[in-house]
Amino acid sequence: MILKKVVFFFLFFVVKPLFLYSQSPALGSESFGMASYYGTKFYGKKTASGEILKKEGLTCAHPTLPFGTMLEVTNLANNKWCVVRVNDRGPFSRSRILDVSHDAAEQLEMFSSGTAKVKTMVVGDNGMIIITRPESIIENSMVLIGSPEEDNKITVITPPIVAKKNTPKPVKKKSKKKKKTPAKSGVKKKKK
Repeated sequence: MILKKVVFFFLFFVVKPLFLYSQSPALGSESFGMASYYGTKFYGKKTASGEILKKEGLTCAHPTLPFGTMLEVTNLANNKWCVVRVNDRGPFSRSRILDVSHDAAEQLEMFSSGTAKVKTMVVGDNGMIIITRPESIIENSMVLIGSPEEDNKITVITPPIVAKKNTPKPVKKKSKKKKKTPAKSGVKKKKK
C-alpha cells in the first residue's frame, strides 16, 4: 500500500509537471489575468532557461508555457501591445499570470500602475512569430513601400546614362548607271 502511494506521488507530482511543461501550446489560445514586470534586482541574472535577463529584451516569465513560446500581450487598459518570448518561470504569485521585461513593460505602458490586466495570445513557437496582427503587417509593408505622405510627391526617375558606341552608318553605294533622261518628242517649239 505504501509503495502504491509513493508511486502515485512520484507520477503525479514529478512526472506530470514535466509533460505539462513540454507540451506545445495551441496557436491562438488566449488567457486573461494580471501581469507585472521584473524588478531591477533581477536583471543580469540567469533565468530558468539559462539566458541572462536583459532590460532591452522583449521576454517574459510564464508558469507553464514552454521556453521559446511567443506571446502577444495586450494591456486591456490602454490597448497597447507587444510580442514577448517566454524564457523564464514565474510569477510565483497566484494573482499574476506573467512577468514581463523592462522594454515590454514600457511598450505596454504599465510603469505607472506596476501591474496591468492583460490578454495573452500564443502567436508562435521556438522564437518564431506565426500569427501576426493585420496592423503589424501594414506597418511592416509601409517600411518597404514608403508612407502615404510620400505619395503626394512627384518623383522623376531618370534612366541611367549608358555610353553609346559610335558605329558609322552604312554608306549606300552609288551605282554607275547613267540617269535616264526623258525622251524628247519630235515636236520643236517655235521661236517667236
